Amino acid sequence: MPTTPAVRAASMFGGESGVPISLAGIAAAQQFLDRIGTGPGCHLVRGDAGGGKSLLLAAVRERLHADGTRIHSTVASAERGDGALVLDGAHSLPGDEITALTALARRNDLTLVVATEPRPHDAELRALTATMESLGPAFDLRALTIDDIDARARDRGITLVPGLLELLHQLTGGVLAAVDAGLAATAVTADMTGAGIRAAVATHLHDRLRHLDGELLSALAVCMCCSSLDTTDLAAALSIPTSHAHRVADRARASAVVTRSDVLLDAARPALTAVVGVGRLRELQQRLLSARLDGGALDLPTARTLAAAGLDDPRLAVFLSARADSAEPAKAVELYESALQAGADPDVLALRRCEASALCGDLDAAERLADSLLSRADSLDAAELAAAVRISSSIAACRGEIGRSADLYEWLGPGRVGADAPVAATVLLAAGRPEAAAGVLTGERSGPPTSGAAGVTLLADGLAQSIAGTGAVAMNSLTRALALLSTSTRSRMLPDTATAVTALLCLHSGELAHAESILAKALTGAASTSTARTRHLVLSAWTAMTGGELANAAAILESLPADQPVHPREALFVHGLRVGLARRHGDIGTLHREWADAQPVVAGYSVDLFCLLPLGELWLAAVRIGDEARIAHLVDDALELVRRLGEPALWGASLHWYGVQAAILGENPTQLLPHARALAASAAVSSYAAGLAAAGRVWLRVLRGEAEPAEVESAARTLERIGLPWDGARLASEAALRVSDTSGATTLLQVARSLRGAPSTPSTQPASGTDPATEPTGGSLTDREAEVAELLVLGLTHREIGARLYIAPKTVEHHVARIRRRLGASSRSELMSMLRAIGHGNSESFASRAEGSR
Repeated sequence: MPTTPAVRAASMFGGESGVPISLAGIAAAQQFLDRIGTGPGCHLVRGDAGGGKSLLLAAVRERLHADGTRIHSTVASAERGDGALVLDGAHSLPGDEITALTALARRNDLTLVVATEPRPHDAELRALTATMESLGPAFDLRALTIDDIDARARDRGITLVPGLLELLHQLTGGVLAAVDAGLAATAVTADMTGAGIRAAVATHLHDRLRHLDGELLSALAVCMCCSSLDTTDLAAALSIPTSHAHRVADRARASAVVTRSDVLLDAARPALTAVVGVGRLRELQQRLLSARLDGGALDLPTARTLAAAGLDDPRLAVFLSARADSAEPAKAVELYESALQAGADPDVLALRRCEASALCGDLDAAERLADSLLSRADSLDAAELAAAVRISSSIAACRGEIGRSADLYEWLGPGRVGADAPVAATVLLAAGRPEAAAGVLTGERSGPPTSGAAGVTLLADGLAQSIAGTGAVAMNSLTRALALLSTSTRSRMLPDTATAVTALLCLHSGELAHAESILAKALTGAASTSTARTRHLVLSAWTAMTGGELANAAAILESLPADQPVHPREALFVHGLRVGLARRHGDIGTLHREWADAQPVVAGYSVDLFCLLPLGELWLAAVRIGDEARIAHLVDDALELVRRLGEPALWGASLHWYGVQAAILGENPTQLLPHARALAASAAVSSYAAGLAAAGRVWLRVLRGEAEPAEVESAARTLERIGLPWDGARLASEAALRVSDTSGATTLLQVARSLRGAPSTPSTQPASGTDPATEPTGGSLTDREAEVAELLVLGLTHREIGARLYIAPKTVEHHVARIRRRLGASSRSELMSMLRAIGHGNSESFASRAEGSR
C-alpha cells in the first residue's frame, strides 16, 4: 500500500517527547531541530557515513515543510531564491560548487543546513566548514553508545538483554546504520541468541563495502593488515602520492567500518576480504611488508596480522623468528607459530619451539617436539642433539620420571654431551647414579665460558659437594650458581632450577630462613606461566609448613594458579603438603581424603634425590591410616637411592628422620633402630643430622618408657633450633602421655605449647557464657573445668556431661572451648591426649574431685 505523507510523518514522530523515532538514541537531536526555522542561520551537520546525517536532514525537511518554508536542494537554486537550503553529502560536491556554497554561507540571509563527512585534508571543504562554524554551532554525530542503542531499540518496541546490546555495539562500532540493520533483524525474528544480529550486520557491511571504489577498498585492506591508516603505508601500498594518501585516509576514517583508533571493525574483515579479492589483498600485503621492512618500521602486530592472513614470505618468517628468539617463552611460542604461518621451515624452528614450550609449562607440546627431534637424531648436529636431550630430560624430570632423564643422558654418552656435561651430571646424581655422573664429566666440553655455562657447572659441583658431605662448600657453589644463572641472558630449560636445588638443600639442612630468602627473590618478577614459578611457590609452602606456619603454607597452596597444570614433580610436593597439613592439624578425615587424592601421582612417580621430603610426608600419612603397602616400594627405592649415593648426611638425614617418625606412628621400635643408627652415623658431618640423631634417641627412650622430662625438653628444643618446631612439639606432647608424674607431664605440655606458638601461661579471664567457676588452684584448670575434662575423657557427650553436672550442654561447650585455649590444643584429638597426660580420665581422680567440690 502506498505510504501517504501523513503516514510518513506519523512514522517520523512519536512518543510523548516528540523526538523523531528515527532519531532515537542520537544525543541532542531535539535541541538541534529546535534551532531550525527560527530565521536565517548556518547549521552544519558533520558525521561519518551511516552515522545518521541523512536521517537528521530528513527530520529537518519535515520541520521546515511543516512551517511552510520553501526548501532548496541545490546551491544554484538557493542562490536565486529565499527559504532554506538543506544539502546532504557536501563532501562529494565538486570544488567549485563547494566554493559557491561557502559564499552562500557568508551571505547569511537564509537558513542553511549542510551535512558532510569530515575531510580535514580537503581545502575547499575545510573552508566551508570553518565559515559555517563561525556563523553557528556545528552538530557532530558520534558513534552510539550502548545506552544510545538501548534507547533506539526501546523506541522500536524492542528490549535487548545486556549481552545482545554489547554484541551489537561491538559488531557495529556504534554506527547508526549498522545498528539499525541489527535491530531490524531482532524485530523480525525475536532473536535472543545473537545469530540473527551477526548475520544482519555482516550483510549490511558487505553491501556497504560493495559500493565503495577500489582505491578506498585498498586503503581499508591496508588498515586491516596494520591497524592504522598511516599515509606512508597507504602511499607505498596504493602507489599514490603522500598528499593524496592523506585524503584517502580521511575517506577511510569516515567509511563507517573503521573505529576512532583506526582499527577495522572485526565484523567487516570477512566482507572486505571477499570484496577486495585474495589476489589484490596479497598484492597489497606484499607492498606493505616491503615498505615496512625497507623503512625499518615493521612491528610485531602488523607482522603477525600479515602471517595470520596467509602471507607466505621468507622475509616475514625471518623477522618473526628473530623476534621470537629474544621474547619471553610464552610470547616466543606464539611468535614461532606466526613464523610457521609465514612459511618458516618447521624443522629449523623445532628445537627453539620445543625449548620455549617447555619453559612456559606446555610440556605436552614440548615433548612432542622433543620426541620428533630425537627420532631424527642422525640429522641433527652435535649441539642440536645435546639440546634436544637436555630439554627432553628436563621434561621427564618435571613429570617425575628422573630415571628416564638419566637414561637419556646415558644414551647420549660423554662423547656427545658436550657443554651440557654438568647438566647430565646433575641428573645422574639426582637419579642415584654417581658412577655415570663421574663418567659423563670426562668427555670433552665445547662452547664459550658464558655465565650460564659457569652457572650449570657450579650447580653440578654444588650438588656433588653436598652429597660428599661438605655442606658449607656446597652452599657456596650453589649460591654462586644462583647469581650466575640469574644474570644469564638466555633462558634454557633445565631439569631443575638452581633456586630449587639450593632451597631443597636448605630444607634438608634446617636452614629455613635461607630457603625462604632465595625463594622469595626468585619469585619476584617471575613469569606467572613458568614451570619454575610453580616449583618455587610449592617449595615456599613447604618451607612455611616445616617452620610451623601452617596457615601461610595453606595460603600459598591456594594461590597456585587454577588455570595452569601442576606437573607430577610439583604435584607430589602439593600432595605431600596437603597430607602434612592434615596430619599436623590432627584431621584424620582430611588425611584420608588427601591420601586418596595423591594415589595417581604416587603410583607413577620415579624416586629421585629431590623428592625425599614429600615422599616422607606421604609415608607418614600412609602409616597413620594403615595403608603403608601403597608406598612401601617408593620408600624402598628412596632408601636404595640414598645407599647408592653413599648415605649422604645432608640429604639422607631427612629421610631417616621420617623413618623414625614412621616407626613411632606404627608403634614399632625395632623399625626405628636402623634409621636412628643412620642418623647417628651422619651426626659427625651435619649438625642437622646430629640434632635429629639426638631426638631419635630420645624418641626411642620415650617409646620404652625410659625418658626423663629434662632430656625430652632438651631434644624438643633442639628440633626447634634446627627448623623443626612442630616435630619438637610433637615429641614433647607424646612424651607427656607416657611420663608417670603429673608435674613432668605438665612441664612437657607447656614445652609443646611454646613450640607451637601457643601461650605458655593459661588465661585466667573468665569465659563469657559459662557458669561461675573458681580460678585455677594448683593446676591449669578450674574445679568445674576439671570435672568437665574428666567426663569428656571418659567419652560422655556434651548433653550427658550437662545432665551429670546439672548444667546446660551449651555451657559444657563453653567449658570445653576454654579448656582447649588453656592447654593450647590445636585439635580435639590433641586435647584428649593432653587431658589424659595430666591425669584426667580415671574414676578415682573424678571421685576425689567430685568429693572435694561438695
